[in-house]
Amino acid sequence: MNDRERDLWRVVGNILLVLGVGVWVLYAALRFGAGWNVTAGQFLPFHLAGVVPGAILRRHRFFRKVISRLRS
Repeated sequence: MNDRERDLWRVVGNILLVLGVGVWVLYAALRFGAGWNVTAGQFLPFHLAGVVPGAILRRHRFFRKVISRLRS
């Protein structure tokens, strides 16, 4: 895998992190701005769906090294 592909994974990870954290901006806008009766539990799966894979992709080099060490 070349450096450009590695950078692409890191960019995708950063985008997922921003989207996952950005869910809370939407939550706050709906709850406090629009006055809707929404709960944090309704937004938590979307937050985690962005943050967990985003963090993994952002640190993919570290996880690749760990996996290669475990295999050897």
